Amino acid sequence: MRVLLFLMSVLVMAGAWAQAYPTKPIRMVVNFPPGGVNDVTARVIAPPLSKSLGQPVVIENKPGAGTTIGTDFVAKAAPDGYTLMVAASSTAIVPSLYKSLPYDATKDLAPVALIGSTTNYLVVGPKTPARSVRELVEYARRNPGKLNYASSGNGSSTHLSVELMKQQGKFFAVHIPYRGVGPAMAALLAGDVDFLFDAGPASIPAIRAGRAQLLAVSTRTRSPLFPDTPTLIESGFPGFDVDSWTGIMTTGGTPPPVIERLAGELRAVVALPEVVTAFEKLGMSVRFLGAREFADYYDREIKRWGAAVRYSGAQPD
Repeated sequence: MRVLLFLMSVLVMAGAWAQAYPTKPIRMVVNFPPGGVNDVTARVIAPPLSKSLGQPVVIENKPGAGTTIGTDFVAKAAPDGYTLMVAASSTAIVPSLYKSLPYDATKDLAPVALIGSTTNYLVVGPKTPARSVRELVEYARRNPGKLNYASSGNGSSTHLSVELMKQQGKFFAVHIPYRGVGPAMAALLAGDVDFLFDAGPASIPAIRAGRAQLLAVSTRTRSPLFPDTPTLIESGFPGFDVDSWTGIMTTGGTPPPVIERLAGELRAVVALPEVVTAFEKLGMSVRFLGAREFADYYDREIKRWGAAVRYSGAQPD
């Protein structure tokens, strides 16, 4: 009976806390420098989220150490819903990429909501001897090691997406990592590398200008920006479905009613026309998953990217 009464009192207190939440400003941590997609995404959703919650949402950039500095800060914050983090595909990659982390990637983080995703574009440069996925794969098989590909860094989603493709397609190409997708795209356009995967903002202008050619998209469905471009599934890679996602997480142990409140507010925020338009300008699509669905998805992503890291032997920069 005492245990039952205790549990009932905890539930009542949690419910009361959620109703009162928030009573002070909320910190939103971005694990990247200002100006990137995740930073811009935070600055798009922060004002309407602040308005709906009735408290300021303050963005803090904490880049470094492969995103682990900011993530560790959130993981060790008070579990009260006042410290949020803009999570990305890299959040699910890091646990396999690093031999040890100062936090537990599942226990110390609590998924709140998935809010958007971006397809990866398979792009070739002007000097690449292939103008279709089939030609690219066949050339790589006939000439192992002669093709190379760029990425935004070792262990990035742009790197591991190609590794998944290499594994499934049974071909070899040399990986050349760069410090960000901008330098990687510059190398492609200069003919220094043959192909790459990009989440959109860097490659779309070059594709539209005819300076680079889009061969396929990595997601299950075609991109609305390039409806005539096939998916990798349509191009001979059954089941290939990879995207770059963005979500909101908080500290593990945060009361479920607080997480549900945040998820509900985020659902309303990403449905706003101005937010949808802003996402589209970033090459993103609104994709919403609540806390439980996002937690399941996050677990699957850790496993999927873990397999890619092991296959590629990727090491952090």
